[in-house]
Amino acid sequence: MAVESSKLPYLQLRLVPQMTRVRFYALIDHFQSAEAVFGATAKEIAALRGFDEQLAREILEAPRAISCEKELELIERYGVRLVTLEDDDYPENLRQSSFAPPLLYVRGSLTSEDRYALAVIGSRRATQYGRAIAQEFSGQLARWGLTVVSGFARGIDSEAHEAALRAGGRTIGVLGNGLAVCYPPENRALEKRILENGALVSEYPMETPPDRFNFPERNHLIATLSLGTLVVEAAEKSGALITAKEALEENRFVFAVPGDITRQNSRGTNALIQQGAKLVQSASDILAEMRHVLRGYLREDFVANADGSKGHPNGREAAPVNRSTGEHSNHTTNLSSEEAEVLSLLREEPLYFDVLLSKLDPERFNVQRLASVLLSLEMKQAIRQMPGKLYMVLR
Repeated sequence: MAVESSKLPYLQLRLVPQMTRVRFYALIDHFQSAEAVFGATAKEIAALRGFDEQLAREILEAPRAISCEKELELIERYGVRLVTLEDDDYPENLRQSSFAPPLLYVRGSLTSEDRYALAVIGSRRATQYGRAIAQEFSGQLARWGLTVVSGFARGIDSEAHEAALRAGGRTIGVLGNGLAVCYPPENRALEKRILENGALVSEYPMETPPDRFNFPERNHLIATLSLGTLVVEAAEKSGALITAKEALEENRFVFAVPGDITRQNSRGTNALIQQGAKLVQSASDILAEMRHVLRGYLREDFVANADGSKGHPNGREAAPVNRSTGEHSNHTTNLSSEEAEVLSLLREEPLYFDVLLSKLDPERFNVQRLASVLLSLEMKQAIRQMPGKLYMVLR
């Protein structure tokens, strides 16, 4: 799989020896593209926080000093695709986060339906109870058509991936190492199955080994790829709690399964519930909480009943259905022309603020004007704002 020439500057920049995730993001955020970074001066780069003139010179020398030959060979051998913020199929949930990685390594496939994703995470040292709960929840979510995201680790993560695949659903594994490394090694068979109906995603160069310093960054990626995060089982200092914290900071849903108060593996999830996470005892509880986001993606009776066994012979919705454009809210009288225009777009599908703004006439709508119109529509109970600045019509 040949790498497009437009991706080479991103790859060269990522391979600079001192290029951390934060520095990479800062450069792209400031200069808007990797190509623009290489067109800047050392003084301009050194002026950014976390950079100095020595590092700036190393960055500018990268196109000549750094060979991408080995990395490109590995990318082709493993069938990896490089995805940047400039690509249409860059994950929408991730794009709307406060820290969108400029470059993703992807094996397998990403689809537009993956925006309807839920992270299912928990302890590596899972109990039988935790494993059973992860299987039950993940399988049901997958049967409803949601993509299950997890961290490809031992324990709860692996159970979540396996259950989603057994249910015929999609799953995305987010790695804290490069895609040329299978970690844990016993997950090689799972890796193969995920690639058939999902994707493996990493921010790291191909041969990056697993490192404990990478996992907080991996956890952020899990949280922001998803509309919400379910913590099945976790101790007090579990990495799963970091993921839940990241989800909360990104204004995403956070769910937790209650556990035995005498067990170490339940202390983290029980603490999350004390701190405001939504207590869930079944996958239906999650669907009920997210119904406004999922309405129009899942079949209406699935959302109304929160029961995947109804209306389909094997309990699974075969494919998402299109949102109906014929329904109207009961609160849409006396709308201004601007309100009517915005509402018309939202009737087609839920839209994030930035996406909605891009669909409107820039001469009539700027950020402030659109925010004002959306607030007015919310007050008229015509629309609702969901986590991540996702707007949708109220039925």
